[in-house]
Amino acid sequence: MRRTLLGLCAVALCGATPLSAFGQTPAKPPEVQRLQAFMDRLRTIEAEFEQQLLKGDAAEARDGRGLFLAARPGKFRWDYTAPYKQLIVSDGRAVWYYEPDLKQVTRSTTARLDKSPAGFLISGKRLEESFTWEVIPGQAEDRPAVVLTPLQAGSLRWIAITLDPKKEEISDFVVEDSLNNRSRILFRSWRVNSEIPAERFRFEVPKGVDVVEYSDKTP
Repeated sequence: MRRTLLGLCAVALCGATPLSAFGQTPAKPPEVQRLQAFMDRLRTIEAEFEQQLLKGDAAEARDGRGLFLAARPGKFRWDYTAPYKQLIVSDGRAVWYYEPDLKQVTRSTTARLDKSPAGFLISGKRLEESFTWEVIPGQAEDRPAVVLTPLQAGSLRWIAITLDPKKEEISDFVVEDSLNNRSRILFRSWRVNSEIPAERFRFEVPKGVDVVEYSDKTP
């Protein structure tokens, strides 16, 4: 279960720019335009999160919670405080997956970072560069979801993003990977474009911790 949570936050994909038969990108529905406008104004993000593994349409007991920080482009920090401490942090060059109780950290490059589930928020790219989209009804009538599907098959099948109807922020998103693992991440207490110290996105390997190198060529 632990690897499922970590993987759903860091799974990587490939992307390309979709063109219609006339060489134009598809027109964006209003919900997609709103999502893109929200992303366009982002410099930094700070929000509390809760993460649940899903079975069908039902959520299991709360599986994780903590603090999410991001600075565009390419820097982020998932700081899990429950049910046990974990850290996923990127300085824009490397991504570190740290599990203190296992005394192990996995290091990978950020070559495919912009195609991860949260990558659409921090990459600086426009949606059409990596995804197609569809707007579907949400759990509440006033909360339709924007479903983003990667242009090329990979580890991630889709991301369904719900915007808060009254605030310019994301209330939650659901991701499903190629192994049929599905997870919902809910956000609250958003702070957008606040100053976040650069050291929050740095990682130093603690003494006595094993480092495992992850190859981007790994499927």
